[in-house]
Amino acid sequence: MSVELKGKKVILGSTGGNSVVFLYPGQGSQQVGMGFDLYQTYPEVRETFDQADHLLDFSLSELCFEGPEEELNQDVNAQLAVYTVSCIVTDVLRVHDVFPDVVSGYSSGFYAAAYAAGCFDFADGLSLVKRAGEILLDEGRKIDGSMAVIFGLPPEKVDSICQQAGNVQVAILNTPRQTIISGIESSVRRAMELSLKAGALDAYSLSVGSAYHSRFMKQSGIRLLREIKDINLRNPRVSLVSYLSLECVSNKSELKNVMVTQLSRPVLWVDLIKILYSNNIRLFVEVGPGEVISRTVRWIDRNIEIVNTANKGKLFKTVERYGKLRNSNRSKENR
Repeated sequence: MSVELKGKKVILGSTGGNSVVFLYPGQGSQQVGMGFDLYQTYPEVRETFDQADHLLDFSLSELCFEGPEEELNQDVNAQLAVYTVSCIVTDVLRVHDVFPDVVSGYSSGFYAAAYAAGCFDFADGLSLVKRAGEILLDEGRKIDGSMAVIFGLPPEKVDSICQQAGNVQVAILNTPRQTIISGIESSVRRAMELSLKAGALDAYSLSVGSAYHSRFMKQSGIRLLREIKDINLRNPRVSLVSYLSLECVSNKSELKNVMVTQLSRPVLWVDLIKILYSNNIRLFVEVGPGEVISRTVRWIDRNIEIVNTANKGKLFKTVERYGKLRNSNRSKENR
């Protein structure tokens, strides 16, 4: 389940070996209270939350700030909330002159990455996230699907177990020792049992409404492509890397195909992080709520420097670290 890294290169910005990558989290990073400290500080943040509330016809801001947690954790709500807060953090970083050279996202976090790359405005992205999530749930209702985490086995072993169990497959390569599987629930349970017998340290189900990133969601991509054919997209302004192809999205036409294909294909997160690091990217920044991405990156390679924006204090530390890196770059250029 690993890809050949040799020869794969991202297209870096002008800073070359001192480049910065923004990584965007997906569903699972949501938490009650997210974005509230920024809402209290920045007028632009209040405007974006107000816009989201108006477009969605319900108070996403109240759901983010106050919960209830059970409602926030519902698939589409979680995806909308994480997208909104991630875009807000991107905009706040821009206010402080913090910009990426490369962007990518974990699962639904790819939409916020595309926003950061200038591929669409906030409203169009919010509509995309909402419709994709609704289609996935609708297709998920047609099957008895689920997902689970297998911890403590190499992905190749998990892949072999999935083939033995039947209608289940590797969906996300989180870390070298943590793999998420997806498929028909009975097969997922069977794969969990086989994994524990094979020496897995843990195996547990995820609370999700669909068999995300599996072949059973292929129809979702077909439906989404049909519905977004007229959406206003722009070519990426910075390097936007797919978690599936592990290559840069070159234009808006390719972006559309990437977005729909990724719905039913694996998240090759380990390989993505390794490729980015092998391209001499200096600073990794998790942009959005929580610290899930930071933890996975540290599990993949503890030599990687990653900072996050989980709250206002950590965001300011990220701004400070970015400034030091850019000042270092300028000093080298002036020598």
